[in-house]
Amino acid sequence: MAIKSRARTLLRVAGSKDLRYLMVASLLFYLGFSVYNTVFVNFVAEEIGISATELGVLESVREIPGLLSVLIAAVTMWLLEPVLAFIALAVMAIGVINYLHVDAVWSLVLFSLVWSIGFHSWQPLASSMALRMGPAGEEGGRLGLLRSVSNVGGLAGIALVFIMVRFLSIPFRPMFVVAGIAILVGAFALLRISRMETVQPQKIVLRRQYWLFYVLQFLNGTRRHIFMTFAIFALVRVYQTSLETVSILSFVNQIASVGAGYIAGRLIDRHGERKVLALGFAALTAIFLGYAFIEVVWILFALYVVDNVMFSLSVGIDTYGKKMLIRESDLRPTMVTGQTMNHVAAVVVPITGGLLWEAFGYFVPFVAGAAVAAISVWASLLIVRSGPSAAPDAPPKRVKAPEAAEF
Repeated sequence: MAIKSRARTLLRVAGSKDLRYLMVASLLFYLGFSVYNTVFVNFVAEEIGISATELGVLESVREIPGLLSVLIAAVTMWLLEPVLAFIALAVMAIGVINYLHVDAVWSLVLFSLVWSIGFHSWQPLASSMALRMGPAGEEGGRLGLLRSVSNVGGLAGIALVFIMVRFLSIPFRPMFVVAGIAILVGAFALLRISRMETVQPQKIVLRRQYWLFYVLQFLNGTRRHIFMTFAIFALVRVYQTSLETVSILSFVNQIASVGAGYIAGRLIDRHGERKVLALGFAALTAIFLGYAFIEVVWILFALYVVDNVMFSLSVGIDTYGKKMLIRESDLRPTMVTGQTMNHVAAVVVPITGGLLWEAFGYFVPFVAGAAVAAISVWASLLIVRSGPSAAPDAPPKRVKAPEAAEF
């Protein structure tokens, strides 16, 4: 009976035709992005010969579009979400495909910046569309389901890399073309989504009432970019992990993450963002400390997988963002603003971490990540208006919005 009940819930959450098209687009996007991610570190380390400092510079530059998300959105707000999402993934595909002829750090930075513009335009749009596509009270389930489906695509991408490396002996560069084509096909799926909103003037808003949402996004982005930049790089550079091993590790990681997204979303719907986020960030604090001080490589492999499973809990930040809205029309602008807050530190963190790595040792960025995750626990405990409507900390009623910064 419990299995049937869960199945009915899953079918209800995924019942929207538009949501299914969005899931197809996300699956193909993550398939391509997973191919890119699995190959990237070995490619830049073995073929480009990139140093830790150069990697930090690259990561900082390609996070600039995330920092400028608000400005990009301000000039594209007149476009409907599915159309803008199509353009975003198409631009990303172009940037990834052009890795085919990258042969120096400067060209690597250039095409990384191109795909990053598309990627960072796509991310808040995917969340905004999913949050609209269904009834209130199931936002976590929808975002979690979308993340689980995306992880299926990621799993397929990693399997594809393993096949191309182990059985077909395909070199790095053609793999980026495969990745870009998958992302481009996903972009066309978005054009099947019905126009959920009428074109009307919209503005980016900054409200002081949303400050905790902004802080959570900032902290989550900071700790995430530390781990994304240096975890696999540490495994490759410090422990000489091969591409084949990285692909296997990523494959195991994706298997663990497939169900984690949906489960995380349902936990948030049931128990509220406060408890789930606090526990998740506490676990991440321990993971960072493990990477800083544990030298047993198989334990680091396990911690890498656990970190990515814990990342699924971050959908709670977006669901909290929707629940604390003063106006329903603030949803898309607020998701975009959250994206920018998520990347405020991302431009500085990678290059700073790279310099600290080379000056004091590879453990320093991970100690800093542990401190950020610990602060995130404290910030999560400040949430007092989250969870299902029947809970004591139910979202507030809509009231007339006070003045806010708009542009």
